[in-house]
Amino acid sequence: MKSVRWLGAAIAAVLLVLAGCTTPSANTAATVNNQQIPVESVNATVQAIGGTTAEEGALADAHATVLSYAIRGQVARTIAAEQNIQLTGDPRTAVLTATPGLAKYAENPTVAGFIDDVVDTTIVVNTIGQPAFLAKVAQADVQVNPRYGSWSVATAAVSPAGGQLSEPWVTPTPPA
Repeated sequence: MKSVRWLGAAIAAVLLVLAGCTTPSANTAATVNNQQIPVESVNATVQAIGGTTAEEGALADAHATVLSYAIRGQVARTIAAEQNIQLTGDPRTAVLTATPGLAKYAENPTVAGFIDDVVDTTIVVNTIGQPAFLAKVAQADVQVNPRYGSWSVATAAVSPAGGQLSEPWVTPTPPA
């Protein structure tokens, strides 16, 4: 009987350790099929596009939007590699030409990764269709750092509700 309890405790301990391994670290905003999306990349992009100066509550939405596209971009590049979809050259130029708002940021190295995520996702969705893209997104192993909220397979987006970024940080007033 003691060995059964010991075995049960050992299995529970291993499961707890493994469960902890699936949550991204503090420096990782999310993982997509074991590929990390760094917090610094998300934060730098939000700052570069002006997300930190938005009205109250919009900051969490800016982080969620950037992180959602980073996740979709990872999935899109996987699909493109599997299906030999070209993400550079004419397809990229066509998307940037059709979306001048993206083109103005394309040369900014801080935002270039975000632009790649948006453009790559657009090219893949236009090639295979939204239902097929969403089916691939649903198959991806996506883990979001809880401070950003949670991943919704249904919307293929990060929902900032409940994340620590869902409320803007208020800087404490220094003592007088």
